[in-house]
Amino acid sequence: MGIKALREDGTVDFDAVEELAARNERDIERARIHAGDVLLSMRGNFRAALADKKCESLLISQNLALLRFREGIDPGLMAAYLTSQQGRDALTPLARGRAVPVLSLAALETLEVPVLSEEAQGRLAACLAACREYEALARTEADLVDTIKEALIAEHLGVRR
Repeated sequence: MGIKALREDGTVDFDAVEELAARNERDIERARIHAGDVLLSMRGNFRAALADKKCESLLISQNLALLRFREGIDPGLMAAYLTSQQGRDALTPLARGRAVPVLSLAALETLEVPVLSEEAQGRLAACLAACREYEALARTEADLVDTIKEALIAEHLGVRR
C-alpha cells in the first residue's frame, strides 16, 4: 500500500492500493499491516489512516510508516491526531525538504504526542465517530443535491445526457 491509498479523511482508498514487490520474507513480515495499525505517509502532505480488517493482508510501501501503539492508547485517536492540523503542525518541523517534505523514522521517534486518560480517550473517540458519521451524511446529501440539480436542468431545459 502506498501514499495514494491514504485519503485526506483518514480512511483507506482500496481502489488506490498497488501491488509491490518485496525482497525477502523478513521484509514482508515487517511491512505486513494488521487491523489497528496507523499508517502514516512519510513524504509530501502528511496523512494518516487507521487500518481495519480489510487491510490485513496488505504490505506498506517505503513511503509509509506503520505505527503500533502500546496498550491503553487508542490508535484511532492517534490517526485522527496525525491527520488533524495540530498533528501536521507537529510533524512539519521534523521533516526535511521544503518542496517535498520527508520524515525519517528517527525524526518520527522524537514526536511528542499528547496522551489522554482511557476515559477521556473514550469520550473523544465517541465525539469523533459522531463527526465522521455527520461528514458521511453531509457527503451523501451533497451528492443528492447535485443529482436533483442535474435532474431539474434536464427536465426544464431539455438537456439530456
